[in-house]
Amino acid sequence: MDDKEAVKMMQRCKADILSLRAEIERLRPKAEAYESVAQILSLLPRQSQEMGENVVWTLDKRVREIEQEAARSVPREAGSR
Repeated sequence: MDDKEAVKMMQRCKADILSLRAEIERLRPKAEAYESVAQILSLLPRQSQEMGENVVWTLDKRVREIEQEAARSVPREAGSR
């Protein structure tokens, strides 16, 4: 590659870089708006995917645990009187 070809290639690269930078600046507000909308949407309740934790099951399990602990502590308290 001679100097003339190298200069032309460098000028095309420079033009591409400047064009891409301008495109990024043009799209920046859209990207920021997209991020804001995505943040807002993540705060809204979503339909259950049936893959996450089942809140009813968790509550029921905890109720059973508390009831079992209470049942175990009743004989001790009655026996210590």
